[in-house]
Amino acid sequence: MEEDIGQDFLVIGRQFSISKDGILYFVDFKNHSVVKKFAPSKDEVGEKFIDLKEWLNEDEHNDLQIDDLWIDPLGRLILAESTTGKILRISPDARKMENLADSYDGYRFSTIAGLTGSPSGDLFIGSPNSATVYRHDLTLGKLFVLNEDLVRSNDMLIDSTGSRLLVAESGPNRVVVYDLNCSGNLSYGWNLVEFPKGQAKPLSIDFLNNEENLLAVLLDRGKKLQILDLRGGKLLKSIVLPFPCQKIRSHGRWIYMQTRKGIRRIKIPTDLITR
Repeated sequence: MEEDIGQDFLVIGRQFSISKDGILYFVDFKNHSVVKKFAPSKDEVGEKFIDLKEWLNEDEHNDLQIDDLWIDPLGRLILAESTTGKILRISPDARKMENLADSYDGYRFSTIAGLTGSPSGDLFIGSPNSATVYRHDLTLGKLFVLNEDLVRSNDMLIDSTGSRLLVAESGPNRVVVYDLNCSGNLSYGWNLVEFPKGQAKPLSIDFLNNEENLLAVLLDRGKKLQILDLRGGKLLKSIVLPFPCQKIRSHGRWIYMQTRKGIRRIKIPTDLITR
């Protein structure tokens, strides 16, 4: 059951996140230290939100590199910068920057794959090189290791209650769930969905249209999108994409996608919205 679908090109950009009111924050395609913001219904190219070079001391041998973005419920931009290893929080007016974390147990963060947060304000940071998901406790201002097992994240998301964290991993190819309300700091993951070996590597995940029983999974080197009914335990749709993607995010009636040439979006199939 495969379906081809149309596309809508938005803006030339890289890593991105979407605020609750539909504003797109994305890393500039050429200057990887610049974050721009874009309103699909108003803008044409987007405007500069912040340039990290104006705030951070740049390594003379390495350029600044933003690995991931997330917008918290208060409209603050959270980003992971891998050259300095910093997890930064930026105010909605881009006038205040806070360094939330840059290392754990003396070791500086490097590649970050997966960055999200809970309604209570806790952050979750995926470090595939160390096979670890870190939890940043907002109240204590400290980092903790979340996973008791090994998990090399590609992407992650959290449910609306803040009680479960979903992590997309390749090798093994699966979406694994961590219960966040368990006693103690450590949590052992359980498999929500398993995929065959080979090209079926889950690169990115998101719930569709705020329906937490509908999970979109980006697979097959970013060329296929599967829509899973978690409540019914079945595959609803398999969509062949007209371009390879690295990341997906859903907002309203659209699925936004990061491609090699920019950020695009496709409409969520009508039969899924009206379910």
